[in-house]
Amino acid sequence: MAGWHEPVLVREVVEALVHRPDGVYLDGTVGTGGHAEAILGVLAPTGRLVCLDQDPDPLAVARERLGDQGGRVRFYRGSFSELDSVLAGESLVAFDGILLDLGLNSWSLAQPGKGLSYQLDGPLTMDLDPDLGRDATRLLAEASEEDLVRLFAEYGEVRRPRLYAHRLLRAREHRPLRTTGDLVRALLARPGDPGPSEMSRLFQAIRVEVNHETDRLDHFLERVTDWIAPGGRLVIISYASHEERRVKGLTRRGEGTPEAFRPLLRSPVRPGDDEVHRNRRARSARLRCFEKGGG
Repeated sequence: MAGWHEPVLVREVVEALVHRPDGVYLDGTVGTGGHAEAILGVLAPTGRLVCLDQDPDPLAVARERLGDQGGRVRFYRGSFSELDSVLAGESLVAFDGILLDLGLNSWSLAQPGKGLSYQLDGPLTMDLDPDLGRDATRLLAEASEEDLVRLFAEYGEVRRPRLYAHRLLRAREHRPLRTTGDLVRALLARPGDPGPSEMSRLFQAIRVEVNHETDRLDHFLERVTDWIAPGGRLVIISYASHEERRVKGLTRRGEGTPEAFRPLLRSPVRPGDDEVHRNRRARSARLRCFEKGGG
């Protein structure tokens, strides 16, 4: 199907994650199914893959793309931060491996109705999970100046967070921000300021806040030892510094206990030049792989 998201570091993901071809694995951010398709390609006939995503729209694309393959693939809608119900639905105690790709799915980015791209005019929603009940329009109407400065600095890593906060506050005094076009016009002081890269990071910061992405990642990292079997693998692809710091710190959780996670790679794996040339969104990807002790 045209427009499918191109997954990053596919070979590296499969090699790091699938240590038992007959195991049961979770793709916790399945999107349109790129990594999942590759994982299924190396699983034994008795191996199984559970596919999860918070956004029902790309999940439906993945379901169509992968099928159920005789019951080897199952689909759930929800957040990777809450896996107890998924495990119960599969009659499992734990998974043999979990994959998270924390990047924004490019299929979703290309849907104007989701309000994720500054290049496409559409409703200012950005709410990828229907259960959350707050969209970007509401966030930007209610956020204080300090709220905006914090999220632009921490989640967007922009150079002038207070300047952009001021611009948004001035703009909303005159009219509500209801579309992505409204947001772009509010942030722009003159053509080229902010530039494309900075505008993308400002949109990213708002999306992260709307979807509680850091809270959900923190909760996942606190609970993941309950959800992976001893000797199982955890593979996470992060893109932003605030994500990378959290993921890197996983080894400090439960340090010294038999079931603590240990890194299987000394440093994160980065895409090669060929992959970055083919897929510009891969350029900031970092893959880390961990193994749970006790196996």
